[in-house]
Amino acid sequence: MKSSISLVIFLLFIVFTTQLFAQNKLKKPGIKSPKLILSTSLGYSYVVGSANGSVSDYSMGSDGNGNGIFNPSNYGMQQGGGLLVQLKNSINKKRSFYLTGELGYNLFYNTRDGGVYRTKWNIFDIAAGIEYYHKAAPKNRVFFGLQAMYSLIFGAWQTNVTFPDNSISNIYVKIDPANRLGLALSSGMEIKTGKKSFYVLGVKGVWANLFPKNNKTTSSGYVTSINDSQNSNNINLGLNKDIIYIQLFMGANFSLK
Repeated sequence: MKSSISLVIFLLFIVFTTQLFAQNKLKKPGIKSPKLILSTSLGYSYVVGSANGSVSDYSMGSDGNGNGIFNPSNYGMQQGGGLLVQLKNSINKKRSFYLTGELGYNLFYNTRDGGVYRTKWNIFDIAAGIEYYHKAAPKNRVFFGLQAMYSLIFGAWQTNVTFPDNSISNIYVKIDPANRLGLALSSGMEIKTGKKSFYVLGVKGVWANLFPKNNKTTSSGYVTSINDSQNSNNINLGLNKDIIYIQLFMGANFSLK
């Protein structure tokens, strides 16, 4: 985990210093900025919220030694990758402000104890917001964005369990789809690579399950829900569980107009 955090900090440092370098290379105004932009990028994501290793303590079943099969250290998100497609349309004459629409997908995969405990989370999102480009016309542009997001979140948990009689069983638990609303903040830069193309590099912070939060029970031992609320039938279970992650992304922007 420490090595992953160090990697995130190192990559954030690269993004920040590269942005400063890009601003020093800005050309004089006069190059017309695009009105309509199509952006595609790939990202590496790391969860920093309480969902990282502590989505919930479900304690569903036992491994034969009195230990719950689910526990905070194995039921959670860790790191993953994603795909992002955006459409940006300028809304002012200087083309420094853009309205944005986004479709995204992230896959988080977590293994613990040599792969005995495995979780897989899928997050599909639709987002809309606004971006501000510092220096609207030069060759290299730095941008900052804010978006409201809708996310569909679902996944699964799986492990191999050895019982007292030395028999081994594979347990698979489905995590039902959940609808959540959230927010995203982003920053990055464009580097012009052609007449209508740009290389893009940036960082994005996402709070995927800002609201609503809930805590559901089920009669099945092999189906559960995210259970990110501290309240269950007026019983306080502790703190809310938050899915907050940092994504480093890179890709290409294309001028459509």
